[in-house]
This record gives sequence, structure tokens and C-alpha cells, in this order.
Amino acid sequence: MKLRHLDLENYGIHVEQSFAFQPHSLQIVYGRNEAGKSTLLQAVRELLFGFQHAKSNPFAPDSTNKKMKATAQLTMSDGSDLQIVRRQGNKNTLTGNYQDNEIDEDRWKQLISGADQRLYEHVFGFSLKELATGEESLKEANLDEALFGGGLGRLHDYKELLKSIDEETESLFKNRGQKQKINAILADIKALKSELKQSSLRPAEYEEWLTEARLCEEELTRLSTTLDKVYRKQQHLERLRKAHPLWIERQAKRQQLAKLEAPSSFPADALQELSQTRQQSAKLSAEVENLTLDLKQLDQEIAAIQFNTKVIESGEAIQTLLFGIKEVQGYRRDIPLRTQDRQRDIDEAHAILRQIDPKLKLEQIAKFELTLTQRNKIQQLSKTFQKLTTEIESHSPEVERLDREIQEIETTLAEIPQHVAELVERLQSSLDPLRTSLARRSELASHMRKLNADISQRRQSVDAIAGRELDLTNPLPMPMEPTIHRYETELQSLSEQIRAAEASVRETTDELANKNDELRRLEQGARLVSEEELHSARQDRDETWQSLRSQLLGEADATTSKPNPSQAEAFDKQLVHTDQLADERYRHAQMLADQQSMLSTIRSLEERLAAREKHLAQLTATRQETWQAWCAEWKPVELTPKSPQEMLPWRATYLALVETQAEVSQIGQEIAPLDRRIEATTALLREHDLVSSDMAPEEAAVWLESFLKRVQADQQKRDQWEHRRQMNRESRKTAFSQNEKRQQQLAVIQTEASEILSVFETIGDVDLETAADLIQAVEKVQAKLVSAEGLQQRIADMQQGLKQFADQVETVVAATGESLGDMSPENAAQRLGTLLSEAENQRGLRKELEIKRQVRSESLERSQKDLAEVAARLSQWRSQIDAETDEQLEVVSQIVREKQALERDLAELDTQLALVRESEPAQSFQQALKALDVDGLKQELMSATSEHAEAKQLQEQVQRQLGEFDLRLRDVDQTSHSVLALGKIESLQADLSDCLDRLGPLLIAKEMLARAMQAFREENSGQLLTIISQLIEQMTEGRYTKVEHDPDHEGGLILSGPHDLRRTPSQLSTGTREQLYLAIRLAYIRHYCQGAQPLPVLMDDILVNFDDARQIATLKVLMDFDPQIQIIMLTCHQPLVDKVQSLSESIQVTRIDGQPVESPPAKTQPKRKKTPEKSSTPSLF
Repeated sequence: MKLRHLDLENYGIHVEQSFAFQPHSLQIVYGRNEAGKSTLLQAVRELLFGFQHAKSNPFAPDSTNKKMKATAQLTMSDGSDLQIVRRQGNKNTLTGNYQDNEIDEDRWKQLISGADQRLYEHVFGFSLKELATGEESLKEANLDEALFGGGLGRLHDYKELLKSIDEETESLFKNRGQKQKINAILADIKALKSELKQSSLRPAEYEEWLTEARLCEEELTRLSTTLDKVYRKQQHLERLRKAHPLWIERQAKRQQLAKLEAPSSFPADALQELSQTRQQSAKLSAEVENLTLDLKQLDQEIAAIQFNTKVIESGEAIQTLLFGIKEVQGYRRDIPLRTQDRQRDIDEAHAILRQIDPKLKLEQIAKFELTLTQRNKIQQLSKTFQKLTTEIESHSPEVERLDREIQEIETTLAEIPQHVAELVERLQSSLDPLRTSLARRSELASHMRKLNADISQRRQSVDAIAGRELDLTNPLPMPMEPTIHRYETELQSLSEQIRAAEASVRETTDELANKNDELRRLEQGARLVSEEELHSARQDRDETWQSLRSQLLGEADATTSKPNPSQAEAFDKQLVHTDQLADERYRHAQMLADQQSMLSTIRSLEERLAAREKHLAQLTATRQETWQAWCAEWKPVELTPKSPQEMLPWRATYLALVETQAEVSQIGQEIAPLDRRIEATTALLREHDLVSSDMAPEEAAVWLESFLKRVQADQQKRDQWEHRRQMNRESRKTAFSQNEKRQQQLAVIQTEASEILSVFETIGDVDLETAADLIQAVEKVQAKLVSAEGLQQRIADMQQGLKQFADQVETVVAATGESLGDMSPENAAQRLGTLLSEAENQRGLRKELEIKRQVRSESLERSQKDLAEVAARLSQWRSQIDAETDEQLEVVSQIVREKQALERDLAELDTQLALVRESEPAQSFQQALKALDVDGLKQELMSATSEHAEAKQLQEQVQRQLGEFDLRLRDVDQTSHSVLALGKIESLQADLSDCLDRLGPLLIAKEMLARAMQAFREENSGQLLTIISQLIEQMTEGRYTKVEHDPDHEGGLILSGPHDLRRTPSQLSTGTREQLYLAIRLAYIRHYCQGAQPLPVLMDDILVNFDDARQIATLKVLMDFDPQIQIIMLTCHQPLVDKVQSLSESIQVTRIDGQPVESPPAKTQPKRKKTPEKSSTPSLF
């Protein structure tokens, strides 16, 4: 598919602009900065795949009345043509025609082989930004990533995708990890499962409380349903109450509307429009009258304008004369001046000749002509003669100077001291080892002092815990660091458990004390009859009754068969007492129930307290055993340990001191050989009496270094002076030899000069010294004569120009028919210019008036037409309602307006009724309003409100009971570790399920990417590598010839070239990496287009980082790339355009602003000075 023509409307800077393209493989679109190149690239992208939404599209027009639109003509790969139009909108934005069939979005996707916008942006239409991003990604990419991700144009996105998948996967799970979410959840679940073994039992009332709580929840559900029904009924009645006045008003409005009669087709705003139409008619009548008067006045003004048409016809000739006035004036001013200059040159030539020889004349100058070779030869011989003469004169002083310097050098050499070479050599070889040994010994001694000071400072805390001064040379057999960490963990865990157990015991003790206090307050508040007390009173009553019954029935002994009055009274009292106790217990039944519940709670708390105190005692014993084991670990060290937290840094400090002490011993061993080496060097110096016996080694080293420097300086001076003496001797010998040669050269020069200067025999003897001045004077005379001849020719040319100008003025005056009298040619030309300006002004004024008259005429026609339309409109309205006058129109319009107002009020009432009705069905609500009884509505509303309040109150009561049961259950649950652990495990398992739901797709996505890359490599790797290698070889002009696997790094990418050149992408320059990435992308474009419809390729300034040679090489690659693929390159660089035009004239270059393209300037050949023809007359030139 190739783009042939593109029209853009309201797209960024391209408001209404067209672009024509050729079907060639490569073409250039040139434009300066901000000319719209990047806009054109984005326009092609959105043409193919749809415009972005206007609010987020930076290229959308500011006005909502303007819409983006793009029209394109394309040619398919089979040669058929198609046209598409892309419009701004939400749906059906693409239309077109292909082979006499309409095109929609589905058909368009088929035609472009299913390509999407992201693929096109990264593969076919890209800029320098995408190229730079891909180039940067190549630094760390392997071969598979470069081919798979870079071929798709998204290497950077591909690497970022893999990185984000790995990071998110590792944040969820990692082998042997601890901080990752899944690892942490699994560790927490494992720890909580171990807690289940330490769970405690719930009280016996727990199941009963659960049953009661469940019943409360069921009751709450039933109450909620009832409450919801009552609430809906209440809201329905409330809506009826609000809607009834609106419904009454709506019915009245409908009755009023039914009484109004007016034509249904008559416009509602006819009254206002009628007024406007009358005003428009009056305005148009006034405009017609005014325009008619203006036309008459313009006709008169046009007829009054008169001018000479012949002057305008001769305008071009007059303009030529005006341009020549200044030149003619310059001629008149320059002719006298140039005449004076000519005469001055001739006078100066005579003066120069008189200086040479008063008898000479200008005509004799030709006799003294020398060729250019002879003049140069004379100048060269003169310079050589002067130089040789000067050198011969300076020979004797130079020889004397050299003899004097040789004598001084020998005196200086005798004063320089000499040293024994063997001793100096031994001392020289000993200096560096001595300095190195001293520096090393000083460094080691300083380090040893620091280490000893560090040991003294740090061992105080170590000895304080040990209770004695420890021997740092023999390390103690201390426990290992993991053992200390183990004891630290165990003791810390036991301490935390003991603190938690103590807190639990305190909480239980406090809770038990509070419950006992509540029980005492309850018992003190009223006398509570216990069940035992009531049972005892009833038992006494029953015994007394049995006794009385036995006596009354004769079942007792005869002596006691008669009832005892006191016994009967006691029974009566017991009977009354028992009833009183029962009544009192009944009155305080709730308090008794609370007492029983509190006693049960107290017993439960006492059992819990005993269990927790026992658990605390067990933890304390376990901690004591662990501490004893901890102390046993330190028995071999013979010290009483502190806590593991304190012993761990103590152990580290002790071991560090042991290492430091070992380092001190090692330093002492290194210092001993250094001392021996230093002593050997100082002994050598004392042996030759170079230093005193009491001099320190450091001072001896400084003295030795100074001594060797002096010896070296003396030897350098001796060598320099001996070298200078030898050079002076050789210079003296050479000076005598050169002086003889100069004498011979002078004789040869004199002979050659005499032969050349024989032309000056008429003047006399001319030696070599005066020949140069004579030749220079002759040249000056000749130059003056040439200048005078040129001035004479210039004067003749100016006189000829004056004559031609006068003839032209006479011709123009005759053609115009103007009479200018005796004016000079210049004044006549200026007068003609004035006449031309006046005639053009008159013609322009007449043309302006004619245009103005045409505009007035067109306006008159439009006004007359509009006036006729207004009259026809009024007539049509009157005929529509059978009205004869405009007053009848006004009456009907007023009725229509009132009808429209009522309809608006009805619509507003319907809206208000709909708002009040909310979600109720409209039909049933209307029927309820029709059958509504206002008084009955009030009664029903009051009843529903009361019923809702009662249900609400009962619901709150049940919620309070449920809250009490929940509180009891929560108190029990909080004391049960198993319930808490199970709850946490369930929560963690839910979190684990969520994490696994996230981890699964990530692992699947990573595996799918790996498989896709492997499949792409197996199918296309070889073919793509061959294409990439060919392209990179052409782009780099043969520097790199192949792209292949790196054998040293698995999956690596490497570029190879001649002479064993091998580079990885990270070793390449930025420009070369961009060329490699471009080659990968071009290879993928060719590979993609083999099985799909080719798309136009647009490149925006991608050659910026290429040098000139590789720019040309890349342009050649793009020219010959593929005839089926269209490449459009956008650029703002004129040199790149020049390079393209220099490569081939067939490449189309288009300016984005539509202006013609400037051709590259032709290379100008350097101008060669014309050699003047030789004159037959002899001359010096």
C-alpha cells in the first residue's frame, strides 16, 4: 500500500493543506522547524487508525465548530486504487471506496492485514525518539531480544515488560525468601498452626449463648423485613401526599389547554418573528433605496476619471529610464574626474623616466623589456649576492668567537669535581631500597602504635566482663555465634511469654476482683433469698404440717393427738414466712439470675487464674533451666556470662582484639628485615666517611639523596660542556670550508647577471645591485601607462552611455505624445516618471470604484431578493390562517404562545410528579391519585408512622440483646488462642489465594513470552540475520559485515568485520547503534510485508547522528530497499536534501509549505586569471 495524495483539514498547523506523493521507494519531505513535519507523521498514523479524542489530542482545533478530517488516495500492492476519508467522531469515522464497494472499519482492517496503531507507530511510522530508545536498549539486549523485540519496534517496551514481570513475581514469591508476601504468609500460617496445640476450652454456657445469639439474629432478620415493608408503605403514602396538589394543578392546566384552539402547524414564536420580519422589510427597503443612490454617484465618479493610456503602456520603458537616471548623473560627474586621473598617470610616468635618465622618452620603454623568468632570476641573483657578501664579511669574527668559547669551556671543565664511579653506582642502587625501607618501617611503626592504642582502649570493657586481664595471644574456647543467637532467641521468647503470662495473670486477677466487688454490691443492694434458704423454710413448713396432719388424723400417740396451739401458730408463721421468701425471691428474680451468672463467672475466672498462674510458673522454670544451660556454655572460658544480648558484642569485640594482637605480632616480624637493610646502607656511608656515626638513618637517607643529585648534576654539566666544545670545533672547521664555497658562488652570480643585464647598455653599465631598482622603476612606468589607457576607455564608454540615454528619452516622449519642451534627458525622464505615477493612480482609483460599484450592485440584488422573500413569507402566513391583516396574525400568535406556555407548565408538572413518584410504576401511581381520599390518607400515614416507630424500637431492643451475647462470646473467644489462630489462618489463606491469583498469570505470561521468542527465533532468526548483515554492511560502508551470535556469551549479539574486527552493541558509538537498530527494523519491515499488505513507512529526522558518509550510504539503502514499500523521510536539514538530490534526480523532494525546492548550488570552478595576449611591441610585462 502506497500513499499517493493526502488532504488535511483542521489538523494542527495544517488547516487546509494537500500533499502529493510519488510511488517511488524513497522520497523526501523538507520543512523548517515548526513547519509541521511531526504533525504530518501523526496525521498519517491517525488517518490509518482513527483520531484521538479532541480533548486529549494536541492537534485538534480550538473551536468546537471545526472538525479534523483527512482524505487519502492510496494504491494497493496489486496496483488497484482506493480512497478513504477519516473524520473526527465517536463512531463510523471511516468511509471510502475500493473496487466499487464501500469501506467500513472491519473491511479496512482486512485491507491492512489486521495491523494496529501500536505496531505502525513502532515499526512503520517512527521518529528519532523511537530510534534513540531502541538504540539505548540494544546495549544490554541479547540476540533473541534484539530480533524479537527490536523487530517489532518495541525492544524497550519488551525489556521493560520482562523487568516488570520479574519484579512483581519476586515481590510475591522467591525461593528461600522471607520478606516476599507469599513467603511471609506461609511462615505466619506455619507459626499459627503451632499455636493451635495450646488452645483452651470454652465455658459450658458458650453453646447456649451461641443459640441465643442465633435466635436474636433471626428475629432481627424478621424485624428488618417488617420494618422495610412498613417503611415502603410510609414512603408511598408520603409521596401521594406530596403529589396530590401537583396532580390537581395538572388537571386544571389540561382543561385550560383543551379550551385553546390554534392551527397546529403555526409556529409558536410567530408573534416575535412577525415583528422581526416587519423590521427586516423596512430595513431592506431603506437599503435598496440607499444602494440605488450609491450606484448613481459611483457612475458619475468613474466617468470623471481621465488619464493618458499611452503613458501606462510605456510604463516599463519609463521605469527603465528612472533606474538609469542615477547612472547618467554619475557619468556626468565622473568624466572630468577620470580625465584628470589619466593626465596624472601620464605625468607620473614622465617623472619616473626622468629619474632613470632625463633623455629617455615613453616610447623607449619597450626596449627595456625582460621576460618574467629573467626578472625573477635577477631578483634571485641579487638576494643571493647580498647574502653571500654578508656571510663572507662575518666569517672572521665568527672564527674568533669559536676559539674564545673553546678556551672558556676547557677552563670550566677543569673546575668541575669528579667522583668514583663504582661508589656512586653502589650508592645509587642503595638509595631507593633505603627510602622504601624507611617509609615502610615508619608506616608499620605508626600502624603498630595505633593498634596498641586501640587494644588498650577496647580491652577495658572486655576485661571488665571477664573479671581478669585476658591473654589475647591464646584465644578462649567461646560458644559459637549461632549458639549465642539461639540462646538469645530462646531467652527473649521466654521473657516475652513470661511478660505476657504475668500480664494475663494481672488481668485475670483484676477481673476476678472486679467481679467479687460487683457481687458484694449486688448482695448489699437488697436482701436476696437464696434457693437453699427457701428450700430450708419449705422443708420446716412441710415437717410442721406433717406433724399437725398426723395429730389431726390420729396417726400420732394418744398423748399428743390433740393439736398444740403453739405448734399451729408456728405452722401459720412458717407458712407466711415461706410465702414471703417466695414472693421476695420472685421480686428479685432478675437480681438472683445476675447473682448466679456472676458466681458462675467468678468460678470460671478462678479456674482460669489457677491455670495461668501454673503456666507462668512453668515458663519461669523453663527460663531458669535455659539460663543455667547458657551459663554452662561459658564454663570452659571461666567467666560468668551476662545476657546473650551483651555477650554477643563482647564476643565480637574480644575476637577483634585477638585479630588485632595477631596483626601487631605480624608487623613486628615485618619490621626486623627492614632494620637490617637500613643498617647495611648506613654502614656503607660511614665506611667511606660520608656521614658521621651518630647520624640517624632518616638524615642519612636525605643526605644520600642530596649527594647523588649533586653528583648527577656535576656529570650532566661535564657532558654538556664537552658536547659544546666538540660542536664548536666542528663549527670552526665547517666555517673555513663554507667560506671557500661562497667565493666560488659569487663569481658564478656575476657572470649570469652580466648576460641578462646586457639590454640596459644604452643607459650605461648596470651592476647587480642597481638592476633591481632599475627594473622596479620601469615596471612602475608601464603600470602608469596601462592605467591611463584604461581610464581613456572608461571615459569613452561613459560618453557613449550618455548618448544612448538621451536617445531612449526621445523615443519614450514620442511614444507617449507628451510635450516636455527643452528639458535635459534626466529631467525629462523624471517628468515621465511623475506622469506614469499619476496615470497609474487614476487607473487604480477607477478600478477601485468599479469594484466598489460591482459590490454595491450585488448588494442591491441581494437586498431586493431578500425583500421579495420577506413579502412572500408574510403572505404565506396570512394564507395559512385565512387572515387578511397582520392584526389577525398577532391574535393567532398570542393564542399559540399561551398554548405553548401551558404545555411547558404541564411538562414541568409531569417532571415534578416523576421526581415525587421516584421508582413507583407510573400507571398505578396515577390510579392511586385518582382514587385518593385526603382524610383517609392522613389517618393511614399516621398509622404507618406509629407502626414504623414500634418496629424500630423492638429492633433496637433485639440489637442490644444480640450485642450483649456477642460481647460475652467475644470475651470467651479472646481468651481462646485456637479461635484467634483459626481466624488468622483463614484470613492469611484468603490473602494467600489472592497472591496466588496474581502470581499465576505472571508466570504464565513470562512462559508465553519465552515460547513466543523461541518460536520467532526458530522460524525467522536465520533469514533476519542475513538481511540485517547485508543492510549493516551497506550502511557502515563495509566496516561491519555480519551480525551473529556471540560464542563467548550465551545469547549475546556481536558485529564482526574485516581484520578480525568484533564489537558488542555496548562498544559501538551511538550513531552505529542507531544504524544497527535501523537495520533490524528494516529487516523486520521486509519480513512483515512478505506476508501482509505493505504500509507506508514514515521516518522523521532519523539520520541526525550519522556522519556524512554513512548518511549517504543509508540513503542508498533506502533508495534500493524494496519497490513495493514506500518510504517517506521527513527532515529539517537542507544539507540532507542536497545529498539526496546529488544521489539521484528521480527522488522526489517536497517542501511541506508548498514552496518550490531550491536546487543545490553548483560547484563553482575557481576562476583562472586570463593571460593577456602578447603584444607585438616588446614590453617588460
